[in-house]
This record gives sequence, C-alpha cells and structure tokens, in this order.
Amino acid sequence: MCKRPKVFNTSWDEFTGEGENYDRSQPGYPSDVAKLISQHIQRARLIASIADVGSGTGIFTRILAKELDGIVPIVGVEPNLDMIRVARKAMPPDLQVSFQDAPAEQLPFPQASLSAIVSATAAHRFDRKKFFGEVVRTVQPGGMVALVHNRHRYWDSEALTEFHRYIEGCIPEYRRGAFTNKDGGYSNVDFRSELLEDDHFSDVTVRSWEWDFETNLEHFVIAGLSTSIVQRSAEVVGRNKVVEFLRDLFRRHSIDGSLRQPYVTEVTYAIVFDRQLGRLNQSTLHERLLRHTVFRPGSRL
Repeated sequence: MCKRPKVFNTSWDEFTGEGENYDRSQPGYPSDVAKLISQHIQRARLIASIADVGSGTGIFTRILAKELDGIVPIVGVEPNLDMIRVARKAMPPDLQVSFQDAPAEQLPFPQASLSAIVSATAAHRFDRKKFFGEVVRTVQPGGMVALVHNRHRYWDSEALTEFHRYIEGCIPEYRRGAFTNKDGGYSNVDFRSELLEDDHFSDVTVRSWEWDFETNLEHFVIAGLSTSIVQRSAEVVGRNKVVEFLRDLFRRHSIDGSLRQPYVTEVTYAIVFDRQLGRLNQSTLHERLLRHTVFRPGSRL
C-alpha cells in the first residue's frame, strides 16, 4: 500500500532546502508583465514602494526591479527564510530591492504606504480574503494589485500532459490545472471573480502571454523536484521512481537535448478603489494604462 503524502505544518515549509534549485531551474516571466506594472505606477504618479508578496527566491522581483530601474523601491515579502536567503544572494546589488520575512496575511507595512502589491505564482497559497484586506489597508488609492501566474499549457504538449497524468496517479486529490491552496490541498483559482466580488477594487482585468521554456535534462529534473507536487509524488512512490519517470519523459520527448515546455503567463490586476475619489477617476487611470501598453503575445524574457 502506498503511504499518504506527509502533511506539512504550513504549505510554505515544502520549499525549505529547495531555494537554490528552485531559483536556477524554474521559468521566469515575460518582461511585458513588469512593463504593465511599471507603466501604471508612472502614469498614476505613484512614488511609494512596491511589495512583491510571496517573492520566493526573487525570480519575478528581479524582472520587475530591472524594468522599474529605480523609479520606486521594491520590498520582497516571503515567509520562507531559505527562499529569502537565496533571493538576497541572487539579487544584483545595483537594484533597489530589500526583503522581509512575513506572511501575505500580515504584511509589515503601514496603512496606505505602497504604490502596488504584486504576487507571482504564489497567491494561490494565500488566505486571499485576509490578503485582499491587507492590500486595501496598505496600498494607496489608485494603486494596483497584480496577481501573476505561470501555468503549464499541457494541452499543447504531449510531455506535459503525460507529466500531469503521472502526478494525478500519485496524488488522488490533484487534478491538472489545480494549484496548492492555503490548506495544503488543491483547488482551481479564479482571481478575477474574487476581485470582482470585492467592492474595494475596480477595473479588474486579465491579460495573458503564451511562450515556451526550453530546458535540458538536468534542469528538467531539478525543476520538477523543487516543486511541491513532485515532492509529494515522491513521498508516495519514492524519490528514485519519480526521478526515473522524469528522465524517461525527457528522453522520449526531447529534441537534440532540449525539452520544450509551453507556458501561459496570466496577470489579473485591479485598481484599489477610493470611494471618495469615485470610480470615474479610477477608470481614467486604467484607460491611460491601456493606451500606453503594447501587448505582445509570446514575449520572451
């Protein structure tokens, strides 16, 4: 009989000890996502810091910092100390970035002290009702919340379809397209609907970019083992069997030593609504943002 996956004290503990591997093997994000955020900050003439919540090893934090180029400071907020250690080590010294240890539900910032809050492939693990309350508390009126998410386009890849089928066989609760939730289980996420239901936000919008991530065998195996779904699968069938599966999958689907992994990056963003200013002013800010943003599907890093 297969043993059940270990239950962690918190869902963030799963990344302890995986920081180095996670940072060097996980995919990045299209630069247009960072441009979207930067352009809003500039058009709205916001000068306070931006918080990247659930910043992990700083993969998206670095992309955003390079795009902002010192316009405003960035604070990475991450509850896992191992990930923060790697993030600080990997951050170029010329970028205006600092990191703090805190959960998304208890942000270490005063009221109305931020220009924006962003989160990259992390908000699915938050208690989002509490998190959105923290966004409203800490982001200035007219500021932005942007929830960025990388997803496998498994429907465009036989290799990724087989990968997720294997995970489903190891973890009965898992279904492709689902993400780890705050309780350590799995569920689908619909950030757009959640933001639309909260009258503290206006102009809720979703944009997406499709792109491909090429990886060699070493990085493919390391990337897999640094994710929670593969770690949990290894606890069910054994680490050696999982590694054997990943290697065999790569061998059968790679071309000239490289495996193409199709991704889609989605960003769901909204404006923090100020009832005293009125919705019209917030819509005007949003229209200015769209007029000055050029979206290029398939943008690369």
